[in-house]
Amino acid sequence: MSIVDKIDVDNKLLDLIQEDNFIGWVYSINYEQALIVTNDEWKQNVKGIPHNSFLVATSFNPKKFNEADELDRQVILFRVNGSCKLPQDDDMIKTKIDGFQKQKVVFGEDDKDYYDAITRNKMQFSGLECRVLGTFYIKNEELILGSDIETFYSSLKLNVYMPTGIALDRIVNYVDPIRKNSSKAEFKSLGIQGEVEAFKIGTVRYTSTDRLHRNDSSDLVPFTIQPSDFLARRTAVLGMTRTGKSNMIKQTISVVKGISKKFNLPIGQLIYDINGEYANANEQDKGAIADIYKDDCIRYRMLPTIGFKPLLTNFYEQIEEGFQIICDVLNMPNMSNDLKAFKNISLYKPEGAEYNLINRYNLKLAIYKTLLNKARFLPAKNYKIKFKVSNDILLKIGSNIDPNQGIDFDQAIEFFEKAREVNLANPILNSSKHEWLDSECKSLLNIMAGRNDEDKPIFGFKALFEANKYHTPDRDADVAQEIYNHLLQGKIVILDLSVGLALLRENISKKIAKYIFNKSMEMFTDGKNPPNIVVYIEEAHNLIGNKMELTDTWPRLAKEGAKYRIALVYATQEVSSVHSNILANTENWFVTHLNSEKEIKELAKFYDFSDFSQSLLRSQDVGFARVKTLSSPFVIPIQIDRFDPIKIREEQGIND
Repeated sequence: MSIVDKIDVDNKLLDLIQEDNFIGWVYSINYEQALIVTNDEWKQNVKGIPHNSFLVATSFNPKKFNEADELDRQVILFRVNGSCKLPQDDDMIKTKIDGFQKQKVVFGEDDKDYYDAITRNKMQFSGLECRVLGTFYIKNEELILGSDIETFYSSLKLNVYMPTGIALDRIVNYVDPIRKNSSKAEFKSLGIQGEVEAFKIGTVRYTSTDRLHRNDSSDLVPFTIQPSDFLARRTAVLGMTRTGKSNMIKQTISVVKGISKKFNLPIGQLIYDINGEYANANEQDKGAIADIYKDDCIRYRMLPTIGFKPLLTNFYEQIEEGFQIICDVLNMPNMSNDLKAFKNISLYKPEGAEYNLINRYNLKLAIYKTLLNKARFLPAKNYKIKFKVSNDILLKIGSNIDPNQGIDFDQAIEFFEKAREVNLANPILNSSKHEWLDSECKSLLNIMAGRNDEDKPIFGFKALFEANKYHTPDRDADVAQEIYNHLLQGKIVILDLSVGLALLRENISKKIAKYIFNKSMEMFTDGKNPPNIVVYIEEAHNLIGNKMELTDTWPRLAKEGAKYRIALVYATQEVSSVHSNILANTENWFVTHLNSEKEIKELAKFYDFSDFSQSLLRSQDVGFARVKTLSSPFVIPIQIDRFDPIKIREEQGIND
């Protein structure tokens, strides 16, 4: 290595030390903690030392680095956790009180009358308590950050500095060389050649009160994130309502879309939009995700709406799912026996090919579909009902309508009403002398007629009306399969779940997630590369409960989804409500204000969030977040940039 190269390598370490930002000395240190003595004048020189701010310490003289012993060529990184008491503090407090007691007026008197120069100097000293975050050093010509200190010496004099500007930038945006190379390899496997630049999401912010250390733009140090941290990873966005969770998710969506467009790499994004703020423009953001990416965005809704595809089921095609929705909606007092029986019938197609069993199922299915039509569930155009009926039974019914040839719904209603009437008078027997209509079929016919076995009026097919709004005749394929195909093409799919029955939202959400997981897993096990998909869940506690079994869809997606290239981004204000398995497998964390000590204690179990417990509880500033990503070695306090649709359009070349 040349002398010039050696100097360049050393500069990576030297850049962390800014002589003008000297703030004191370490007077006590161990493997976990350091105590620092500082002075009011030194604090003033660096615009104060905020709580949770970073400090660096070293024993070498930056001007004589070449003369430094190899043992001293390291920089220790601290975080300010609070203040500490100096041995002489009690004496200084006594002296201060004595001075106050001598004062005769509040203003206008100089403390020189009460304190000598030496006493005044001693009064300016105070102590800081810091957590040891790690050690920077040079190895194999790379700047390395170890997550601890290798050893400490009680007699060693460690000078402490407040990093700002380029030094702070190096610290908060540090990425381990191994992780950096791993990211390159991951992108290369996806077909991306060259560097994928980190993206800026905000600037360093230590405290809610930012009058001094963020006074102007020159004080703002950007914080960037590696795009690879999000693909096939788990990300938590935690905080109270209106503290910036949605803003962060929108930033992420736009960045992922930007990477997808720049490198021509399809990355499907699926958004579970609980409040409808991604699918619909709002005054706060001056534009929704659906507006910005209107050519690449497909919106779904549970109720028929212009501009939205139906997040609905064709009850004539998706039989079991449609039936379950009806049962979920069917909830009324004093329900008739036939409606109670209806909720317990089975519409699952029997396995095997036994002739009689299949015929019975087809008959029951035909009656069920005819009941749907009677209850005003609109069928597809020219829909026909067809099932096998022997000539013997046709003669007994006395109808000239033959279902064997296929009949329309008007004919089907007429046929089944006639069959019910005949059967009430004298049960219709088939060739094997068994009743042609079993108990389930009878109940279906009674509901269709609105009369029970005694031919007395009951609340029949009208009880199904409420479920009508969750049906669409315009779907001949499973909605989950349709959505997955859009994701394969790299589209942004938004499920607007702001309207519709809560229970149905949960069911359809889970069904789609399950389909995506199983389909990607199937591709993986077949030796194929699954597509890159990012799933976003707002108000995650509504979909991902902490009572779920580990074998359930969401815990499995969180735990195993990474190897199938499925990323999960979930947002909630209740840390404790999220399944513990999902929390344990989360690599990226964005945390704003939490108003409960219970939630703070739950969060404190992860990484070094315990350092920010009081700050998270008190600070309610919008966008003020504490961030831990896969690539960052520790939690970093930042102010997240506001989502700007106009800027996004300009950067990604999107026309209005």
